[in-house]
Amino acid sequence: MKKILLSCILLLTGMAAQAAKTVFIPTEFSTDPYLSTWSYARSYQSANFVVFWGNVVGTNPATYADPNLAFNPQAICDTLEKIYTRYIADIKFCSDAPTKNLGKYKIIIIMNDTWGTGGPSGWAFGGAYDNTIGAMWVHPNATRDGGVISHELTHSLQGMISIQENTTGGGFNTDATGFFWECHANYMRTQMYPRFASDDLPRWLGTSAFHWSSTRHHYDTFKLLFLIQQQDSIGMINNLWKLSTAGEHPLETYRRLKGWNQSQLNDFVYTYAAHEVTEDYTVNNVGAIIRAERDRLKAQEPHYLWRQYTLLSRIDSATGHYAVPDYSAPQDYGYNVIPLYPTCSSKTVTIKFRGHTEVNSYAGWRYGFVTEKADGTISRYSPTYSASTGEVSFTMNSTESRIYFVVAGAPTTHTSYPWEPGYPKVRRFPYEVRIANALPEGFQSTYRSEYRVNGHAHSNGGGWVANTATVAATAYVGPKALVLGTSNISGTARIDGNAWVENATVQNTVVIKDNANVWGGTYSGSETIAENAILNLCTITGNGNYKGNCMEWGVTFGNNLTVGGDAEIVSCSTVGTYLQVPHPNNGRTDCDGKGASDASNTDINSSYSNFTASQMAWITTPTCTTSLFAEDVVTEKAVEGLQVYPNPASGTFTIALKGLDENAPGGITIRIYDMSGKGIYRQPWKGGASKSFSISNLKLKPGIYLINGSDNKHAYTQKLVVTQ
Repeated sequence: MKKILLSCILLLTGMAAQAAKTVFIPTEFSTDPYLSTWSYARSYQSANFVVFWGNVVGTNPATYADPNLAFNPQAICDTLEKIYTRYIADIKFCSDAPTKNLGKYKIIIIMNDTWGTGGPSGWAFGGAYDNTIGAMWVHPNATRDGGVISHELTHSLQGMISIQENTTGGGFNTDATGFFWECHANYMRTQMYPRFASDDLPRWLGTSAFHWSSTRHHYDTFKLLFLIQQQDSIGMINNLWKLSTAGEHPLETYRRLKGWNQSQLNDFVYTYAAHEVTEDYTVNNVGAIIRAERDRLKAQEPHYLWRQYTLLSRIDSATGHYAVPDYSAPQDYGYNVIPLYPTCSSKTVTIKFRGHTEVNSYAGWRYGFVTEKADGTISRYSPTYSASTGEVSFTMNSTESRIYFVVAGAPTTHTSYPWEPGYPKVRRFPYEVRIANALPEGFQSTYRSEYRVNGHAHSNGGGWVANTATVAATAYVGPKALVLGTSNISGTARIDGNAWVENATVQNTVVIKDNANVWGGTYSGSETIAENAILNLCTITGNGNYKGNCMEWGVTFGNNLTVGGDAEIVSCSTVGTYLQVPHPNNGRTDCDGKGASDASNTDINSSYSNFTASQMAWITTPTCTTSLFAEDVVTEKAVEGLQVYPNPASGTFTIALKGLDENAPGGITIRIYDMSGKGIYRQPWKGGASKSFSISNLKLKPGIYLINGSDNKHAYTQKLVVTQ
């Protein structure tokens, strides 16, 4: 009997504790003409949440006729309770002790678009009511799984931090720190649903050189938090919120909590940048998830890998002197990843680094090497280097398949940029390098070879054209450019440099060059699309200039516009120079027509000139005794004519050559590379009427290989698939 009585007491105590939270009725419920119609008859409560909906869907919204507005309130609360347990009981982001507001009141959920025209509407938002309790406003379709509501619940709890735990002005409530609300909300979502770690990966890969708190990627910049969690525990992430001071940037908070100076913070940021190469994050297996999505994009949607790697500009091919283009230079805590392709059998790469300290008074850098295993995971990190001028070397070992050079922008003094300051108002940290015994991305013979299949070299320029695309003989396709998909290039249009054009119609005298990426849409007139510009499904006419890191989706442009910087703007035909996303902080509005001389377009970074040969001279000259098939790696022209059959092959295969000159100095040479760029076969072609020969007994493992044929002027590559 005593045991039964004790059990009843415990049960009643537990029920009382669960029922301890009450429903807080916000002021807006009596002042808003729509929310003032609230009713408990149109609500549902769980232990920690109360859901309110409007009379549009009636008292039983699960049976409402419109599937876009129908929802099951119990299912929503069941999902939210699981997320709540993860965030509060496990992670302990926010306290729900009985003395705290979160321990007293239930979080309020308002179902958007159920209150009638003019009532609460929109996709999903999180915040708080009356500086008392967290709240969420969500459309029924945003509640179908936990992906959206786990993000918005984080916003509700972030609001609770300021209400009940950091009440002296911390909690990142300023214009310059608002980005961190979205960054952290997406990070928290991955703690509940790790699969979202790869969400919006193309945008992140395309903007990682931007300053870390840039509002061009503030939803995607959360991977730095994985490294903090990995090195310090998730409690440190919580403390960023709980222990931040008024106006403090999260990196300033972290620096203070670690007891670091600015130089030590920069060292950490470089460590993070180096981890980005292989997504070296072990928490919740997020690194493997991100790598899998990156590999999927490469195989299935490669046009989304716009700026995954930084392409350097060649200053002097004879000396290996390169410069980062100004538009690719890292900003505060941004970074560049540059794959390197060793050309010496020792696989020792040496780089002379020199930063442009004259560009701004805060200029600083961190740099070093990262090597990768064949499976894409990390092998080794070099030491971190910081000298504005220095010579550094690294030697790959036999287990490593790739090597990268990583450069991070390391400001000597921290700056908290306002929301959308505008590209010209953000510091950049340009640099130049001299590379010995390796070639950087874009200059190796296998560059983009995996995409040069089922096509041919264009007769005017030698660039690659897919068989599904149409390119007029009067158009030009440069040797490194790609025209893919169903593209139609006509007139005297010019596709040059490293340009990628896919499924697009390009007419008249349009020029697409540098590392521009154009996917879909129609481009006519005499405009120039250059530098790192990304245009997807756009319609553009006139003689505009689209450059820098502009990124445009489905817009229509006409007339003589200049769109550059980090602009993502709306459709426009008003002549002007647009280098930013319009915002009161940069003084711009949509299509306002302001010109290049407007204050918003004045660059705070000083101009500079490339370093001279003497400035980039070696202090200690690197040497190489044995080349790794590298003498033709700087191939500038592709020539149609290499055939490999059978393909796929399981043993012996035949290589047929045409279009190369066996009488050229050095004759014709055949090389085979694996997909990491490693040379595994080299053979001069001995000549013969058929220009073909068979290869057997190479014992190639199943996989994809690149067959390269070259004379002293030209080279072309085909993919070979080897099966069991």
